[in-house]
Amino acid sequence: MDTERGQASVEWVALVLCVALALGGVVAFVPLVDGRSLGAALAHAIVCAVRGDCERAEGDKALLAAYGTRDAALVRRYAPNIAYEPGTYTLPVDWRRCRSHVCADAPDSSNLDAHFSTRNGTPATVFTHVVHRDGETFIQYWFYYPDSTTTWGGTAAIWSALDLLDHPSYPGYHADDWEGYQVRIDASGRALSRATSHYGYQWCKEPRCENRWGPWTGWTRVSRGSHAGHIPTVEERRLSGILHGAHRVSPRVRDRPAVQGVDVHERTTTADSLRLVPLESIDPRSYHSLQRDGPTPPWAKDVYRDPISNSTG
Repeated sequence: MDTERGQASVEWVALVLCVALALGGVVAFVPLVDGRSLGAALAHAIVCAVRGDCERAEGDKALLAAYGTRDAALVRRYAPNIAYEPGTYTLPVDWRRCRSHVCADAPDSSNLDAHFSTRNGTPATVFTHVVHRDGETFIQYWFYYPDSTTTWGGTAAIWSALDLLDHPSYPGYHADDWEGYQVRIDASGRALSRATSHYGYQWCKEPRCENRWGPWTGWTRVSRGSHAGHIPTVEERRLSGILHGAHRVSPRVRDRPAVQGVDVHERTTTADSLRLVPLESIDPRSYHSLQRDGPTPPWAKDVYRDPISNSTG
């Protein structure tokens, strides 16, 4: 039996490699393919075939038990690829396994696709929640981080320079941090997305994208320190041809998805190897904040029940 299993694994690896070669031929004719997420999916399939101990497979069984076949497939299909602003070390983790940087951090390297922490191999984990409302399916992905330190405007650096950066007293710091990424799928199958950001939501990073749903791209980006999110895009400005006054032409702004390895070069955690855990399978009473009046966990937020809410509390 061991020989047969070994032979099956070898045959599976060969099949995956053939598919990889075929896809490689396809990629050659598509100039803006996101190669990192595609390559990660293929590499993950090969490793799983050889080792036979994929944690994702066990996690997907939990999705199936919580959501049924259709919704479990959607949750996996729309799981986000995550890009991290340079200077970010922590990964999203399972609070039941890890609540400190000791077990959550990975190197900050622009060519790294990180799925496990450095010191003890804690897997990158995202919690999920599904809501059906008026013919639409909403999939919520929730990221837990051990803490949050706001770095906007260099505040943390200034505080530190003044020798005042004692985490419990720094006003931009709090233990525990919950951020999210949400996908909205209508009856036609069209998908939109947005990410949590401070006191609201963002599609692109610009103010005009505040509390706005935008086209699903497969990616979300995590800001350094605060972990606030947005969808990584590239702003393109084109002249509209519409005259405003005697000599002015109004520029038309278009946001297109940013391509990893082309437009940006940042550390990532690609979706294929994310460990997904349905919140529906967890008793909320098992969670206790590390500090008094800590951030509101997902199941206590308005948006958990009302998926179109712009509230993050």
